[in-house]
Amino acid sequence: MKLYKYYILVFLFIGFSNAYAQVAIIANKSVPEGSISTDKLSQIYLLKANKWSNGAAIIPITLKSENETSKKFFNVIGKSSMEMKKIWMKIQLTGEGQSPAGFGSEEEILEKVASTPGAIGFISLDKVNDKVKVLLEIK
Repeated sequence: MKLYKYYILVFLFIGFSNAYAQVAIIANKSVPEGSISTDKLSQIYLLKANKWSNGAAIIPITLKSENETSKKFFNVIGKSSMEMKKIWMKIQLTGEGQSPAGFGSEEEILEKVASTPGAIGFISLDKVNDKVKVLLEIK
C-alpha cells in the first residue's frame, strides 16, 4: 500500500512540474525586436522568415534532442519536433534553406544565442541570464 501511494505522489509531481515548465524565447541583444508573436516565431522556425526588421539575418537555434522545453516550444508553433525535423530535412534537401543549428543542451543554446548576432532560440525561463534578451515567455 505504501508503494502505491509513493507512485501516485511521483506521478502527480511529474505532472505538475511539467505543467509549470516555462519557456523563454531568447535572442541576441543585437536583435532590434523587443518582443515576438507566436505567428512570427512559427514563420522563423518554418524557415519562412529570414530577416529581422533591420534587415539582419535571423539565425534560429534549436535543441538536438527532445525535452520538456522543446515539447512546449514546438506545441506553441503547432508542430512536433519530429514534424519540424522532417520540414527542415525537406528544405535542406531541396536546397531551399539550411536547417537550424542544433545543440545538445539549453546552456549551449544560451551561449550560442548570446554570441551570435541575429540568433534566436528557446530555453527554460529559469536558465535565462543578462547575456540575451527575452522576446517571449511561454507559460
